[in-house]
Amino acid sequence: MYYFLNDNLQYGKSGIEHAELSRLWLFKKHHVPARIVTRIFSMDLHAVMAAAGLEDNDLVNLFDFFVGSQKVPTKPLMLADFDVPNDAIKTRHDRQIQVNRQDQLLMIIYLRGTTGDEISNVQYFDTTGKTVKMTWWDTRGFKCLEQLFDWSGKITQEAYFGPDGQIHLEKDHFLNHTGQEHLTWRVLDYQGQDWTFNGFNALTRFFYDALNANNQANVFICDRTVECAWGLFNMMTPAKKVLHLHNDHVSDEHDMLHATLNNNYANALNNWSKWDAVIAATPEQTADVQARFGKTIPTFTIPVGFVSQATLDQSPVPFQQRESQLIVQVARLAPEKQPEQTITAFQQVHQAFPKAKLEFWGYANGDILTQLKQQVATANLTQVVSFKGYTTDVNKVYERAQIGLLPSRAEGFSLMLLEAQAHGLPMIANDVKYGPSDIIQDGQSGVLTENGNVDQLASTMLTLLRQPDRLARFSQQAYQNVHRYSEDAVFKQWQALFDYFSA
Repeated sequence: MYYFLNDNLQYGKSGIEHAELSRLWLFKKHHVPARIVTRIFSMDLHAVMAAAGLEDNDLVNLFDFFVGSQKVPTKPLMLADFDVPNDAIKTRHDRQIQVNRQDQLLMIIYLRGTTGDEISNVQYFDTTGKTVKMTWWDTRGFKCLEQLFDWSGKITQEAYFGPDGQIHLEKDHFLNHTGQEHLTWRVLDYQGQDWTFNGFNALTRFFYDALNANNQANVFICDRTVECAWGLFNMMTPAKKVLHLHNDHVSDEHDMLHATLNNNYANALNNWSKWDAVIAATPEQTADVQARFGKTIPTFTIPVGFVSQATLDQSPVPFQQRESQLIVQVARLAPEKQPEQTITAFQQVHQAFPKAKLEFWGYANGDILTQLKQQVATANLTQVVSFKGYTTDVNKVYERAQIGLLPSRAEGFSLMLLEAQAHGLPMIANDVKYGPSDIIQDGQSGVLTENGNVDQLASTMLTLLRQPDRLARFSQQAYQNVHRYSEDAVFKQWQALFDYFSA
């Protein structure tokens, strides 16, 4: 079994989650047993999985595993089915229902989502109006979590329930001798006994060992090293461990041998000897990794993503049907993607092409969206620059636009570049490690630009907008270019890893 280790799966997915989903699809098609593994508690996990096209067996979550909720029929708890005292009065305020008896607030019932009467959680109060308990329901309809509060409003204990109505996991909150909060986890009646763990990482390790006890030769591919590496390194049962590098592994691409390691991979790479194999996305990254860390641990070059045969078989969108002068940047709104440089460059474009429009697609990290909107307002671009948020149908975005941008200061393989080219979108991307120069054919299917050179970014957009026939040729070449990343071609590269572990 191949396990893909991640922290969580949400509706808004980063490139790593998209990479795992496409990898799982590829493995399943070729009958290679694999599952995504997550460790964060989530009441709507299986709704997220369904929206992503995953079946219950495609993903195993730590909490699902220990409480026995991997497969549960969906029957949401509705407001009409929830019992309250007969003499209580219910008062509705939008998505909340207050329940009072004799002028005392007993509870507040919170409804899930923005419509309907499905219950998400219930908050209970004592006679003084303080919260004493909060109960939560999984989207499939069973009580999954109960939180108890102390007199100051802090959580003291959390109990995680299974569909059988029993507590299977507990988290205790208490202060240590220095006054800092300490968390202890307990797994109840697992394999006939109770287990206690000092922190979530220790519980994660136990979870990985439990997955490993399936009498198979298991391979754990670590996609989120900050969250998952400790549990993997400290497993007590033998398993193959693979580090998957999704991004640049150093902080300065100009000094690959000595630069500080990327924070996301520092611990993983400082424990080089604990890996059985490493996956890099491009030949250049493989060479850089081997130059710095040696070849005692094999490094395999495997693209993060691929283009499905169904996509390759689709008819190209005629370039004249694309929205004239529409430019898009499809990526998380995060500092490393440098959206502020895109806006600055677009100011020059707008002066020459007043009808040109810029769309940002992707969820925001931190408060960057507020900063970017202020930048747009200050530049008087609010009528032509828009922030569209996260979309589950990004292919329509690629097929509407005439130019795509990715002015990142650092990249991994970039699924965005691959997907955009697969849908005929000419790309302008910074020539940074790793991926853009592998995916884009400079001057044929797109243009590579110098990181930090905003004037060059602007002039490249202006040049292409002034040459629509050239843009159309770029679009045609992009459709052809991505055949190098067909599902068969990429699976062949995975086969080298399979052969290594089966030898």
